[in-house]
Order: sequence, then C-alpha cells, then structure tokens
Amino acid sequence: MNASFLYFTGEELRKLFRGGKLKMLLLLAFLIGIVFVFAGDRLGLNGNLTVVALELLLVTVLPLFMVSLGSDLMISEFKARMIKNALKLPLSREIIFLGKMLAGWTAGALIVMSLFVPLLIGSLVLTGISDLSVVGASLAEVGGAIVFCGLLVVLANTVALWTGSGGAGLVVSVVLWMAMGVIGLFEPQLNRFFVTDFADWMRPLLYKGEAGPAITALLFMVVYYIIGTILGLLAFQRKEI
Repeated sequence: MNASFLYFTGEELRKLFRGGKLKMLLLLAFLIGIVFVFAGDRLGLNGNLTVVALELLLVTVLPLFMVSLGSDLMISEFKARMIKNALKLPLSREIIFLGKMLAGWTAGALIVMSLFVPLLIGSLVLTGISDLSVVGASLAEVGGAIVFCGLLVVLANTVALWTGSGGAGLVVSVVLWMAMGVIGLFEPQLNRFFVTDFADWMRPLLYKGEAGPAITALLFMVVYYIIGTILGLLAFQRKEI
C-alpha cells in the first residue's frame, strides 16, 4: 500500500506540473526572489536577505499563492468529472485524498524553494559564504515557511471542497484571511488562534532564542493540519461524481 500511495502521489504531482498554474506560481516565486536580491542589495539587507524576504512574503504574496494552489487542488477534478479516473484505481477514497493532498503540499514546498533558491544564490554572490548562524537562520526560516504554507494549501483545499467551487473557495479563503487579520488587529489576544499569526512562528526562536512560543505555534498548526485534513476528507467522501 505504501508503494501504491507513493506512486499515486507522484502521479498527482506530475499532473500538477502538467497544468499551467503550478508552473506559473513557480516562475513568479523565482522572479520575486530575484527582485528581492536586487532590492535587498540596495537596502543593505544582504546578510539576512533570505530571512527578511521570507518574513515579508509570508504575510503577503505566499499566502495568496498557496490559497490559489489549494483552492483548485481537488475540486476542479470533480467539476470536470476527471476524479472518476482516480476512483477506479484499487485505492480507497481516503488514500486518494491523502495522496492528492500530499502532492499539493509538496507543490507548495516547491514554490517556497523556488523563492528561496535565488535568494540564497544572490546572498552568496553579493556577500560570499555567510556565518553558520546566518545559514542556520535561513534554513530554519525556509523550513518554517514550508510548514506554514503547507497548512494554507490544506485549509484552502478544504474550503474549496465544502464550497463546491475553486473560485468560491479562493474568495472565501482570502476573505477569512483578511477577517482574521482585522480581528487580530483589534483583539490581539485572539491572534494566537488565527492562522495569520503563524506566518512568523519562527521569529521568537530566531531572534530571541525562545523555543517555547515556536513550539506552541507549531502545536497549533498541527491541530489545524488535523482539523483541515479531517474536514477535507469528509467533504471529499461526500462528493458525488
């Protein structure tokens, strides 16, 4: 079953690559990384360019990319009735759902890496090999970004499945993101319960050396991963072809 699951996930990832959306998001992320290299050089951010760029983009561009990817991850196949091809495979609906979701999660991670690579190369070209502490902070930030962005893909996919439309899922996800940001602005004590607060979940560890807040945020994200997966699976199972 593990081999079948991994093969199915790989096929789903290849299917995403054959589509135009993932290619466009990868290209845009790469170009944004290049832009930040030149902008960072002018602003004198070379030493921490990767960390600063990811922190800024995790609250602006990357969430939009992940929501766009997640909202169209599965629901479009139901609309086009292509899902019936997957359901003919000797795999349960649960395995099919998890395979598709893992493929989407991997695609989200690749988008983050597509942004990270030009930032890393630009930093090396402009400043040479950085201190180990800077390298470690950069790797920790990109790892944290992958975990956070993967969560957005999972949640956006769940919203789209329940709304029954990729476009509606995208709009609802964006509205929820904005609503959480506004509510968190006026009610800061509620922030730790909102997904918008997890974008900088690595900051206490990187800047203050405090692991506690980062671990707490990670636990919240794990809970949201579980909730998003369960709700998404329920919506996936109840969908008719």
